[in-house]
Amino acid sequence: MTQPLDQSARDRFAQTLDRNFSVVAAAGSGKTRAVTDRIAQLAQAPGAIHALPRLVVLTFANRAADEMQQRAREQILRAKPGPEILAAFNRAWFGTIHAFCLKLLNDYGHYLGLPAPLELITDDDDLWNEFVQQQTSIGRSLSTENRAALLRLASMRHIMELGRKAGSALLRPGEPCACPEIDLKEIHRAHLVARKTDALANSMAQLGTWEEGYRNDTGFLQWPLCSTSAKTPFTETWQRAFIPLRRWVNQTAICVAAEVQRDYRNFRLERGVVTYADQIALADELLQHPEAARRIRQLDPIVILDEAQDTDPAQFSILLEITRPSEAAGRWLETKADPPRPGRFCMVGDFQQSIYHDRADLAHYQRVHDALVKAEAGEAVTFSVTFRLDQKQLDFANATFGEILHNTGGQVKFVELQPRPHVLPGQVIRLSLSPGLLGGQEKLKDRQIARIEANELARWLKEHGPGKLRARNWREVAILCPRRDWLRTMAIQLRKIGLSVEVQSESDLQADSPAYAWLTALCTIMVEPQNHYEIVGVLREIYGLSDHNLAVFSEGNGTRFQIETAVAAAGVVSSQIAELTELRVGIQALPLFAAVEQLIERTALRARLASLPPEDFKSPLADLGTLLTLAAESGATGATLADFAERLRSEMERQRPVRLSDEDAIQLITAQKAKGSEWDAVVVPFLSRRITGFSPRYPSIIRVPGGDEVIAALHKEDREEEIKEKFKLLRRQEMERLLYVALTRARHTLVLAHDRALFSPVHDRLAVDSQLKFLRGDKGESSCAALDALPEKAEACAETSAAWEKIADTPTTRGFGFPPLDATLLACARDRASHFIHKHNPSGFDEPRDTAHDFDPPPAARTAGHSIADTPPTLYGAWWHALFEHFPWKRNADAWDAAFAAMQPESPEPNRSAREWTLLRAGTLADSVLTRFVQRAGVVIHTEFPFLWRMNEQNCMEGVIDLLAVDPGSRRCLVLDWKTNRIAAGEESSLASRYLSQLSAYWKAVGEITGFAVETGVHSTSTGRMLLYTNDDLAARWARLATISADALHVEIAPDAA
Repeated sequence: MTQPLDQSARDRFAQTLDRNFSVVAAAGSGKTRAVTDRIAQLAQAPGAIHALPRLVVLTFANRAADEMQQRAREQILRAKPGPEILAAFNRAWFGTIHAFCLKLLNDYGHYLGLPAPLELITDDDDLWNEFVQQQTSIGRSLSTENRAALLRLASMRHIMELGRKAGSALLRPGEPCACPEIDLKEIHRAHLVARKTDALANSMAQLGTWEEGYRNDTGFLQWPLCSTSAKTPFTETWQRAFIPLRRWVNQTAICVAAEVQRDYRNFRLERGVVTYADQIALADELLQHPEAARRIRQLDPIVILDEAQDTDPAQFSILLEITRPSEAAGRWLETKADPPRPGRFCMVGDFQQSIYHDRADLAHYQRVHDALVKAEAGEAVTFSVTFRLDQKQLDFANATFGEILHNTGGQVKFVELQPRPHVLPGQVIRLSLSPGLLGGQEKLKDRQIARIEANELARWLKEHGPGKLRARNWREVAILCPRRDWLRTMAIQLRKIGLSVEVQSESDLQADSPAYAWLTALCTIMVEPQNHYEIVGVLREIYGLSDHNLAVFSEGNGTRFQIETAVAAAGVVSSQIAELTELRVGIQALPLFAAVEQLIERTALRARLASLPPEDFKSPLADLGTLLTLAAESGATGATLADFAERLRSEMERQRPVRLSDEDAIQLITAQKAKGSEWDAVVVPFLSRRITGFSPRYPSIIRVPGGDEVIAALHKEDREEEIKEKFKLLRRQEMERLLYVALTRARHTLVLAHDRALFSPVHDRLAVDSQLKFLRGDKGESSCAALDALPEKAEACAETSAAWEKIADTPTTRGFGFPPLDATLLACARDRASHFIHKHNPSGFDEPRDTAHDFDPPPAARTAGHSIADTPPTLYGAWWHALFEHFPWKRNADAWDAAFAAMQPESPEPNRSAREWTLLRAGTLADSVLTRFVQRAGVVIHTEFPFLWRMNEQNCMEGVIDLLAVDPGSRRCLVLDWKTNRIAAGEESSLASRYLSQLSAYWKAVGEITGFAVETGVHSTSTGRMLLYTNDDLAARWARLATISADALHVEIAPDAA
């Protein structure tokens, strides 16, 4: 056999480009290769130049997307394509679905009225607190009676948290009904016949207090607690009696939560930020906008979705909708009309590896699969040949999982695995652990037994070495556990015996890295030179100064720890402070990356990190390199040192990415994180140990398994027994699939630690929630025979070793070389390299500081967290523009005064702003061209108005106009620019002349775009005067600008031009 048994299915998926496929790919079946084969075939097809830029390949993680793109490129290169094919491929999209949705929103979000660009926010605690503080009432959709009843039985905080936790799909509650009457007579009757206990008496006392409060409308009521045992008739009667009222509270709470969800999302959008859930929900909403959907579909994207089993319903909807015909309406899964166009949607997944029920919906994935297969041009193929597992592991999986993944009761169907050509023998080892290891100790806790097992397993691994495990080295040996804390138990025992380990599922935070923490502190004090707390931390942690020296220096005055102004450097502390002060001055004018480099160099941060003990801190210099790369990327987008410091602080509590070392170490990883990976040998310990489930957090939104129903649970008592049983079954089935993932990661050796005798030595009962129970390995269960037949001795294999040596000896040949380019072609390329559209921004330059009017504001007026480049003039200018961004122009003077009063507390110069507001009210806002223009009927006012105007074939103009008033009736416009420069009375003409080039650019752009007559002027806040330019002056200046080069034009229209 030289070809896989399922080769025909693989060929059909790769070569049939005019069909839509749902590929079910079993463990190790080469789905990545299958996807890259299809992409390579697309690159060789007619029209590849037009098809490849439309390719959208979506994966679960960025690392997987990078790997997919690299392998696809390598495969395309083997065919020696022309440079135009490679250029087309480089325009294809490889990434996560969240990143793709963010791209859609930034490109087409204006159809929903969204700002652009949108930024991702991952920690929204501060934003949520700000939102909550601004809420004055909730429950607008409820009647007065229902709202009052709800807020007596549920806290406002819990209800609002429901809206926050709702996720990507918008809540769509039904119509709220009236609050039901509650009948507690059954409880009182049950009390009469129940056995009298203290728990019963306590329950009835609580019930009596609650009844009295409920009848008398005494305000907020805590639910009474039933203290009797769970399965007694009294407890069951109690629960039944409260079910109608609890259901009503939860259903009504969802109505209010839906309001909160929408309001909070709008609150985020007003600030230009979105969560991961927002990206999905808004993109889904965008595809229901007729014009936006039509324009996106006209791009004719070709979508390939990887890891389809981990895709949620809203994500599926987005991808299906963008591949439908341009004029399609509704949602395809609902209408079944206008399916995805042929060859435009393919998905690859595995029902058996669906292990994330909290974010994906297995039943919905099945519905998408069925709909795609039934639709025109749809087809299903299955890859059952595994290129990972050797024969013994394959046989064991087939012998056990057929009964576990049985395709009934919501569980998935098992795909029987087939061997690859020239399959190696492999081995599955049963490591039996006897009760003698317990040393006669009884009633040991699980964690104590786990330590004993880990110690024995570590001894066994060291004794056998990687050779008998048929692994090339220790790095090719992995230990998989379903819980992260179990890995720590294994790591401790392995290190004790002298074996190196690498824990890939540690829950380290960014702040745990010295490189991250120290660089964050240094950046922070550079932009906050009066931050005494951080400065002390830098001196103590980075420079190693003692608490005694710091205390002596401060003399009880913490303000001495500042690096804003130079001080005499006489002692050990003051000399370090002087050094930091000098460093801060030296980097103020530097761009971000250069500033960070100087920080690292001048503080000897590399040497300090290198001196840390390696056993406690892994790869601190590599972490520092990553941060330098991040600084370079941030600097390229225009970020300042203050922005960078803020970003580092905001991400300190994020999980630290795992950095794989070059050390030959055993890999410890959770079974969940192992999905998609493989090793030569895999060890699965703690098979009989009870897996403790995660306790649900309340309040929570619950999606009922097997359907689309969404319910709320404000308290744990709200989870009705039927729902609990559904979730218990769902969790068990997911753990069975997780075990399938764990047992299909090994290429050559799978070791199962059979530890039943350790975890149940006395009662001989296996924990229901244990891996061995999920494997059906308890006495008399279906997998017992397969487990009992496993050998207990691990042996090396010459055939396996020879196979690896053969692969290692295979010479690597370069499959593609670029043809040489002649000198004429290169010269032409260089000449045309600058032939692109030049973009000019008239207002995109900082104004020069007017040193004649400069001042040093008191410390209280400074705003922490701003860029070092921020100066009092720029801060004041930003505040003045913010004042008029949402100004009520169409209302009366009282509303204008109220708007100013609301913004006045935020002014960086309150006295100046009050003075200049008075000048504005008495002058320009009293009677001027501006007020007369604003008062016209039908005038539309735009503030901070962005525009993009194509001047000619090689230049375009982009800018933001402070105020643009448009009168469609008279076909006239007014352009006004606020100028906060400090000037004296009589200097207005100089100010107007200085900005004539900039305003002539605005005048020309607005006139060309609208075709209206345009009046243009500037308002000096210092003098309160508005100056209008004449059209002759504007036209003359623009005529001169139109004749100069692009580079000269760029300089000319900057505000600092002469």
